[in-house]
Amino acid sequence: MLPGHSLAEISIKVPAPFAGVTDLGFTAQYHPQDLFAPLRDVPLVIEGRALALQKLTEKLRLLRDLDEAHSWTDPVQLSDEVAVIAFRDRSLEGRTLSDGARSSLDYVLNLVRPVVFPFLRDCATVAHLRLADRIELRIQCPPRSIAQLELRCEQIVAPNGEVLL
Repeated sequence: MLPGHSLAEISIKVPAPFAGVTDLGFTAQYHPQDLFAPLRDVPLVIEGRALALQKLTEKLRLLRDLDEAHSWTDPVQLSDEVAVIAFRDRSLEGRTLSDGARSSLDYVLNLVRPVVFPFLRDCATVAHLRLADRIELRIQCPPRSIAQLELRCEQIVAPNGEVLL
């Protein structure tokens, strides 16, 4: 593959995004792929206390029926303290980039916007989960750290959800 024509492995850690639960977080894992290939699913590995994780997994089932340029797989609980869910790009379902501006825009948005943002937005607006007031993001391109950010909840979604885990 030509240099600059592939996407490197990146992970984005979000340690405590839900209000009232400091020991539950997730990591979005982007695997390397060709820059011009259809977007691969992006798994989110969720880790935390068993009871909070079980409640979260139940609420995440509400995300499967979105009418968006993306969707979510059903969450799968791998153990008492680990679950996975995956982001799926739906922007080009049955189309190509040359088919129209809307699908092209959605594709580019899904390509450049970290999946943590639609995940947190969907958690608050669809599953009605209350997000923490401040949300930390740690972006890594192994083995090095790229950035560490802290955002206010309203920079990601408004209004916030009301359900506490």
